[in-house]
Amino acid sequence: MGEKRWASQNGWAIEMEALFPVIVFITGLLMGSFFNVCIYRIPKKESIVFPASHCTVCNAKLNGPDLIPVLSYLCLRGRCRYCHAKISVRYPLIELLTGSVYLALAVRVGMGKTFVAYAVLCSLLIVAAAIDMEYQIIPDGLIRTGGIFGILLSLAGWSVSWQNSLAGMLLGGGFPLLVAFLFWKVRHKEGMGGGDGKLMGLVGLFLGWKQAALSILLSIYAGGLFGGILLLLHKKKYSDAIPFAPFIAIGTFLSILYGRDLIRWYLQIFFGRYPG
Repeated sequence: MGEKRWASQNGWAIEMEALFPVIVFITGLLMGSFFNVCIYRIPKKESIVFPASHCTVCNAKLNGPDLIPVLSYLCLRGRCRYCHAKISVRYPLIELLTGSVYLALAVRVGMGKTFVAYAVLCSLLIVAAAIDMEYQIIPDGLIRTGGIFGILLSLAGWSVSWQNSLAGMLLGGGFPLLVAFLFWKVRHKEGMGGGDGKLMGLVGLFLGWKQAALSILLSIYAGGLFGGILLLLHKKKYSDAIPFAPFIAIGTFLSILYGRDLIRWYLQIFFGRYPG
């Protein structure tokens, strides 16, 4: 009898383990759907709670089948069910991106306090990056909300220590100020927006100073590579501004997933060994 019970419990555990990635991914899809609301409404200073989800063209209230992430977009062929207005492809892309990010985090760090802290940070970065790409702003309200979460998670012991969190915030927020100052001295133009500095400070608040430094470095590499490609293709001029929040998000995500591996690789190349 005991063996049968053990086998049943073991089988249930195996089934749950197999379903785990699916549950995490679906959760990400649902959160991505909510983030789309935030991306659309926050820059317009509208409530993200009221009114209920509706078509932005005809204002028709969206019902359950219209709100299923990704599938509703595919079934409706990217158009509103009621007025047939075209729906931006951004909606399914944000949903898929969020689901994929949550799944990658869960696989990398497992389900626990660390996952929650990383998921909150990456969620904020997804919203900030999308808003910056579309409106070239990073709303202060989003930074304040993220700051509250970052402080609470640090004090609760769900992320880095409060000392490390404070150091990371100062490093992340101070570096863009230095860049802006030097750029102004050399070219008499603004080199980096204030919102980028606040967002980097937020990253440092969640990750601490070491990982914040790596995130900044990777962000610069990603932005420089993308900007260089656009210049070579004559899509942008040297004086044109490029939204930097997406590259902060990319750099931070790479730092979270592969930070230790990247540091080890760097030290092995330049110093021939990895201490510790």
